[in-house]
Amino acid sequence: MVEQPFQLIIIFLGIIAFSLWLCSRFSIASKISPILIILGLSATLSNTGLISPNSPFYDTLTNYAVPFAVCLILFNVRLGDLKKAGMPMLFAFTVASFCSTIAVLVGGYVLINHFNAVLAGQGWKIAGPYIGTYIGGSLNFFSMWEALDMKNPNLFAAANAVDNLTLLPNFTFWVLAPKLLERYYAPMPYSSIDSSDTANGKTSMPLIVKDLTALAFWALFVMLISKYARTCLLGVPYIEKLMQTMPTILIITTLAIIGGRFKFIQNLKGANELGNFAFYIFFAAVGAMMDINKAVKLAPVLFVFIVIVLTVQISTALLLGKLLKINFRVLAVAELAAKAGPSTVLAYVNAKNYKELALPGVAAALLGYAIGNYVGFAGAYLLKFFVQ
Repeated sequence: MVEQPFQLIIIFLGIIAFSLWLCSRFSIASKISPILIILGLSATLSNTGLISPNSPFYDTLTNYAVPFAVCLILFNVRLGDLKKAGMPMLFAFTVASFCSTIAVLVGGYVLINHFNAVLAGQGWKIAGPYIGTYIGGSLNFFSMWEALDMKNPNLFAAANAVDNLTLLPNFTFWVLAPKLLERYYAPMPYSSIDSSDTANGKTSMPLIVKDLTALAFWALFVMLISKYARTCLLGVPYIEKLMQTMPTILIITTLAIIGGRFKFIQNLKGANELGNFAFYIFFAAVGAMMDINKAVKLAPVLFVFIVIVLTVQISTALLLGKLLKINFRVLAVAELAAKAGPSTVLAYVNAKNYKELALPGVAAALLGYAIGNYVGFAGAYLLKFFVQ
């Protein structure tokens, strides 16, 4: 089993290079998306024992790759996008959050007896972390598990593994679905950035080492300043408690958006390419951490639960999206914003070339951070009301 960081990064780079080659060589692979191929290959190597599924190196990669990529992608977005798509995205995110809550409550209600057996009669608590994670991502999953005092580390390991596994089918669906379903939904509420870029001759720009170096510098500088700012604010009265719960990624996002307003950063070429590369590294590490065997052995009922949740959540979102005349692209980004957070939203909009939805999607994902715990608490106690 490969465990050394140097060897693991070689394997990850090989997976990324092979995935990109497949996408450039075969049309079917390009439709699947390199991100899905990277996740699948990395998870396969991990779960077959060829590479370690628990290396601390993965945490290091994700801790640096995600904020680095977020900075680079946000350097390229424009505040005008938020003005154009802010309200449609907010509405779609509200629908996505509602569907997530309903789906988890349905799954919890159907399987309440199984969860009661595992959680000593308190099976209703399972709704809290899963509602939290389907509105605000894994950050809310962890905080809700601790806040509800669920204990049971074996169930936590299985639930966390299953939660990570949902990223792949969820992402896969929203990557593949637009070609099949988009024509049945409302049109985009504004012009696509793609068309304007093409008209202005901006579809192909040569990358310059000087620009790539400058972009890397400014992204790392934003990350450094963000950590320093958070450390300083921890000692400020009245703000200290807020800083203890606020993830650094919120500060990084804010500073990156501000940095992207400066012309000397806007004029640098290659932010999307460099950011995508960082995302590829991130998804390779995420795939390696998917422990399918642990989830199967420790809590198989969670798989049934997730199938129910995903089926109800996606089908309800599609139905409401159609009835409420939500554009399919906006709905897809809102759905991923709710489940996977800013990093996956940015990876998705870049993979699908929905760049006009980058900033609205990130804004929706950050909103999920803020409300996920509140809705998770409410949902857990609502399930308790129904089952007791």
